[in-house]
Amino acid sequence: MKFFSNFAWAVPLAFTDALATCRFEEGDVLYDTPKAYRDDWSEAVKHISLSLQVRYPARATGVEKEEERSIIEKNWNSEIHFDLYDHQEKKKTAIQTTQGRLYTVLWKGDISLFNRDSNDPPIPRGFKEVTKRLPEVKEKAISYKLFGPVFVMARDLSNRTSVQKYEKINQELLKYLSDKVRILEPKRAGLNNWEVLAPTIDIAFFPTSNIEHEELEALVKKVFYMPTKGAKRDGYRLNNHGAIF
Repeated sequence: MKFFSNFAWAVPLAFTDALATCRFEEGDVLYDTPKAYRDDWSEAVKHISLSLQVRYPARATGVEKEEERSIIEKNWNSEIHFDLYDHQEKKKTAIQTTQGRLYTVLWKGDISLFNRDSNDPPIPRGFKEVTKRLPEVKEKAISYKLFGPVFVMARDLSNRTSVQKYEKINQELLKYLSDKVRILEPKRAGLNNWEVLAPTIDIAFFPTSNIEHEELEALVKKVFYMPTKGAKRDGYRLNNHGAIF
């Protein structure tokens, strides 16, 4: 089983949509260690300190059509009820808090945030903001440069569209790569104020060869840009999708 790597708790990739919309639902069960997912429960339970099972809200029956960012903002302070199990103390506590506080506890590991007397945690910044700030990683990009330009893009592993775009550009650039694609956390990539970014975000570096800057930009445009039917002007901007160094 695979997990999101930058969370204090074990959050399986199966919770992609829950993280993308900040909405955990009735029946969701989470553990504070990936060892909880071992086949032998009698052995796995020895390693669990905390777990929780969501009681409310009920599972949604439809798909929300808004932008994911708008959905997150709407859900962040919405109500969630769950049972928190302390496996060492053999104790169960009923918790009523917000979706945003649960997300942050899963991320940071500090269960005191369940207490509404503390300040509300801020919504982490999304990958669209990281895309705008990619010039900050220029130094790291140039360090990977061998024979041609380096294309850089932000990726959010909880955003299916973002992951699909990464996979598509990776396939298109395969024959031009001069070295392997580097995937770095924002901190390692050299991004400032990385701690305010969503823990699902990373940055991909594609070092190329046998392709000029203009050719690479045209290829990126072909992958990412779908002109609006009847549009009178080209609305494509490279910096809406990535950067080339």
